[in-house]
Amino acid sequence: MLKQIDVNDIKIGMYVAQLDRPWLETPFLFQGFTIESERHIKEVQQFCSFVFIDIKKGLDTDALLPDTRIFTHLPRPKPTRIYIDTTSLEEEISTADKLRITARQCIDNVFEAITKNKDLDIKSVKKLVNNMVESIVRNPDAQMCLTQLKNRDEYTAQHSINVCVLTLTFGRHLGIAENSLNLLGLGALLHDVGKMKTPLEILNKEGRLTEEEFDIMKKHPEEGRNILEATNELPECVIDIALSHHERIGGQGYPYGLPDDLISPWSKIVAITDVFDAITSDRCYHDGMSPTQALTKMYEWRHKDFNPELLEQFIQCIGIYPIGTLVELNSGEVGIVISVNKELRLKPKLLLVLDKNKNPYYPTHIVDMTDYHQDYGDDAYNIQAVLEPRSYNINTNNYMHEIQLAQQSQRSKAT
Repeated sequence: MLKQIDVNDIKIGMYVAQLDRPWLETPFLFQGFTIESERHIKEVQQFCSFVFIDIKKGLDTDALLPDTRIFTHLPRPKPTRIYIDTTSLEEEISTADKLRITARQCIDNVFEAITKNKDLDIKSVKKLVNNMVESIVRNPDAQMCLTQLKNRDEYTAQHSINVCVLTLTFGRHLGIAENSLNLLGLGALLHDVGKMKTPLEILNKEGRLTEEEFDIMKKHPEEGRNILEATNELPECVIDIALSHHERIGGQGYPYGLPDDLISPWSKIVAITDVFDAITSDRCYHDGMSPTQALTKMYEWRHKDFNPELLEQFIQCIGIYPIGTLVELNSGEVGIVISVNKELRLKPKLLLVLDKNKNPYYPTHIVDMTDYHQDYGDDAYNIQAVLEPRSYNINTNNYMHEIQLAQQSQRSKAT
């Protein structure tokens, strides 16, 4: 049920379903979001006079603020929690970088063992995922930044790692307890192991698969289940992710075309993160789209492919300007989003790479847009446009490791 209210009456916990103006006239990408902070309220008040709230999805005007925003239908073997960053992006990036190297070695070993019909080293995989969980619990942005380090010729291994990082970050946002995050991360990292049984000429084919080729491709979830079941070391909830991450709520997925109520919540989570990474990645047969474009497309597909509530939470998790988004500022400078501000969603942290004349910055440097408020008037930093990937010949891969260099430069200037 929709209810019109004045923007001065907005409260945290309300679900804004419609605005008083066309959606494209505002900086908000998606119609429908939950108010999560006072700063979020101010963003809406900046652009609207009144809004329509959905009292079935959020608070009514006379309701009290609930003590949790976590979905009650998600598996919760232990009490959920609200996570708070305990390290900065710059402090966590070195650990995240080392973990990514270890993850690549680990997933390569898993894939090699499958192709040679050897036993999987599940103990090493569990240790890796536990370390990834600990890092993401401290601060997810560091590992999220490194998901931008993509090589189209190494897609399968990188995709497995990226889906794990995206899934753990999403799970943290949902408040899933750490012991469950470890299981969810295991399933996400191993979700595509069945592809090791798919012929390379089908995996890497340029252009559309034939019906016969697609039938072969659709076998990889069952192959993945069989591989993981043979280890006798993984619980059913982990194995089910490998089997069901291509199922869709409208019943058009594979391998079984399951209806919504027979798809596990964790498989629905990985379905979202799997598609997001896939369509934002360069493949041998196509270039990836921008994170913003990907979210727009996925939002259009939400009623037939994804759980709509989970997808909306995913969008809130990775932000209006997701990490890795290339943006142009009102100053003319160009930067890459490296951290999302959960309260001031229009003010992310950027790695500036081009000056106002579109000349490269040497060295690059980090700017936190929350340091520049509306009180600054014409001097305030604002994002003017989201750019297409590779605009101005910028390859974001070349800049992610420069975050550390930028931070070192800032520290040297401070001393």
